[in-house]
Amino acid sequence: MFELRYPTRSIFGKGVFERLGEEAAAFGKKALLVTGRRAMKEAGTLDKAVELMRDNGVEVAVFSEVEPEPSTETVDRAVRLIREEGCQLVVGLGGGSAIDVAKAAACLAVHEGSTSEYLAGERKIEREGLPFIAIPTTAGTGAESTNNSVLIDKSRGIKKSIRSPLMLAKLSIVDPLLTVTMPPRVTAASGMDALTQAIESYVSLASNPVSDALAIRAIGYISRYLPKAYENGGDLEAREMVMLGSFMTGLSFSNASLGAVHGLAHPIGAHFGIPHGVACAILLPHVMRFNLGVRREKYAEIAAAMGAEPKAEKAVEKVEELLETLNIPKGLSHFGVRKEDLEKVVRDAGGRSLSNNPRPASEEDLLNILLEAL
Repeated sequence: MFELRYPTRSIFGKGVFERLGEEAAAFGKKALLVTGRRAMKEAGTLDKAVELMRDNGVEVAVFSEVEPEPSTETVDRAVRLIREEGCQLVVGLGGGSAIDVAKAAACLAVHEGSTSEYLAGERKIEREGLPFIAIPTTAGTGAESTNNSVLIDKSRGIKKSIRSPLMLAKLSIVDPLLTVTMPPRVTAASGMDALTQAIESYVSLASNPVSDALAIRAIGYISRYLPKAYENGGDLEAREMVMLGSFMTGLSFSNASLGAVHGLAHPIGAHFGIPHGVACAILLPHVMRFNLGVRREKYAEIAAAMGAEPKAEKAVEKVEELLETLNIPKGLSHFGVRKEDLEKVVRDAGGRSLSNNPRPASEEDLLNILLEAL
């Protein structure tokens, strides 16, 4: 038995961003457009989004305060603006951070209380929020397909998810052309986040035949085309295939959950500010080795999907080769993480991702994984 939950509609393809105005007009007459602080403005994508909606009779208020690691306070500010402006829909434009803030704000705009209370589990999401449109501009997080929002609560020192089926997007507009302006380091980090999600969902205890089909195909697309997109950001075929892999990954892990990489990456991000995709990339081969003994057949299939001999150990080797190609730092110590810092990461690790890791991991196991990744 398994359940599948997806966005109400998804549109994928080069140039589909142009449909934003007509699609948004079907949901309301005033939108809050949520995005990051610089990238979309500098690329001209923010102005284009506003123009597309206004040309179709939709007024737009812009919230461009999303930080790389979004906080509960940021969502609270977006919610206040939604209410002040009388917005009827929310559009998230950008990477996973912008989409997660937009997703949470759209839902919590019709709820009482602070975002922090929902993140801590002190309040529950009880009803559907405002219509929410997700427009990813990075190929990595899969946030356009998921029913959760990953946030940091600075006051409590935690990074975790608000999660509910009521948070799914009404529409995802997935246009590979929007990823062309990503610099190589962002292409690498976001692509490795997507690959990690695909691998973890494929071996997850909560995986199912549908999630497996999506994940294994995504692994093939991303591992083949990510190096090409990294080397040449203007390679439209590579951009499209990595974006497709990322989209499929989101559909997979949102229904199959993740594993110990993400269980550890979230507290690492909360404590040290390491970009999420980079933290995942550094941890991935070490967690894969830890899991090999209980998922040998599936890791062999992963190796084959990545173009290697179908042996479990070859999957780890292919991931390590990819990290070299993408110039990902080799260890957490590159970012100033010390041995004495690791116990607090282990203490804060947990949640749904860790519980679905295919091999049970004790605190000692997690500490050993982190020591290897240091």
